[in-house]
Amino acid sequence: MAKSKALLRTPYVMPLEIPSDVDAMLHRASAFVTRSSRTAANVPAFTSQICGTDWDRFVEEWAPKCYMFVAQALGPYAKQPKPEILGISDGAHSSGVNASFQPDNGQICLAGSVINERPGTTLEKLTHELVHASLADFPEGDPFYEEGFVDYSVWVMAHAPLWGAHRESMIEAAAFNIACRRDRALKDTSDYDRKRWAGGTFCSFAHGPWIITRLRTRKTEGNLTW
Repeated sequence: MAKSKALLRTPYVMPLEIPSDVDAMLHRASAFVTRSSRTAANVPAFTSQICGTDWDRFVEEWAPKCYMFVAQALGPYAKQPKPEILGISDGAHSSGVNASFQPDNGQICLAGSVINERPGTTLEKLTHELVHASLADFPEGDPFYEEGFVDYSVWVMAHAPLWGAHRESMIEAAAFNIACRRDRALKDTSDYDRKRWAGGTFCSFAHGPWIITRLRTRKTEGNLTW
């Protein structure tokens, strides 16, 4: 069983182990990406100017890898993401939004101040928004499923060997994202965060790390329900 040391250091209230069959799936998806070229057919040529620094090159290097990894883990994309990754608007950022995916047009937006010089956070945010693109045909509007299930799925994906030296920091970033939802939920100030945290917690106990296989199977069968 693969175990996250980062999660053992912080009580994020979720199962801490990745079962061997899920670990094998993460290794297969990682191996596919490693063998593939970042310019492989059907992989968008992602561009980024959101940080205004060399960190944009990090985003451009890893976005195709994240894209291919999510495709291997969850199957074909329901909505293709736009290749140009944009910055979060000042208004959205001030309200606490640091990443988004627009299902109507495939636009990914990230907050440069949040990801700049933070490899784990960058990979977590990229993967999170690409999972939204993959699952765009699933019902929208309920953060219990739409965000909670995705939060937990990204935590599982963060354990893949693909991330290399950034793996532990990505696991920590995914766990920190869930912890922030928990803290906001327990302050009883946001119904959205209560539902989001509850959804991720439910997913972790009801489905566990097998949620990735469950969602891929449902897509393949045309059963687009969470």
